[in-house]
Amino acid sequence: MNCPYKGKFKVTSPQGYRTLLGKREYHDGLDLVGLENKTIYSTVSGTVEVANYENAKNKKQGFGLYVRIKKNNSSDRYYFAHLSNVYVTKGQKVSAGDALGVEGNTGFSTGAHCHYCVRGNASKSKVRNITEISGIPNKKGIYENKVKNDKEKETKKETTKDKKSDTTIAKE
Repeated sequence: MNCPYKGKFKVTSPQGYRTLLGKREYHDGLDLVGLENKTIYSTVSGTVEVANYENAKNKKQGFGLYVRIKKNNSSDRYYFAHLSNVYVTKGQKVSAGDALGVEGNTGFSTGAHCHYCVRGNASKSKVRNITEISGIPNKKGIYENKVKNDKEKETKKETTKDKKSDTTIAKE
């Protein structure tokens, strides 16, 4: 699963048509809420194109405080929106797994969460299927992203490398 959260999270609004505040609209991504951790992590390696409010004069508009990353060797842009805090800056190179910020309730939002979507060429008319890209189910529910951090991966590699097979031990 390629998710902006580590550990348990909740899908509160799937991608597709929905009615919000009495208005039918197309929701171009997934609304996610971290249950164990509120930190948002990059799901791709690329360059930060935006790390600011969608409209600094009206912080209640649109995505609010968000990060947009142009994926390396692709025209796709990854959006992480409604954040309360951002750790990256425009022009910064990021890798998958780098911390981007903290989920929040900025912009046009009905509660603290992260809106996660992908658009080709940053165009609203080129919305990508986020479930196919991420593996996150496109339905409300609680899920777990079982991603291990780099230290855990290294420890596991070393432990596996140092283990001897039963056959090797018997020969000794």
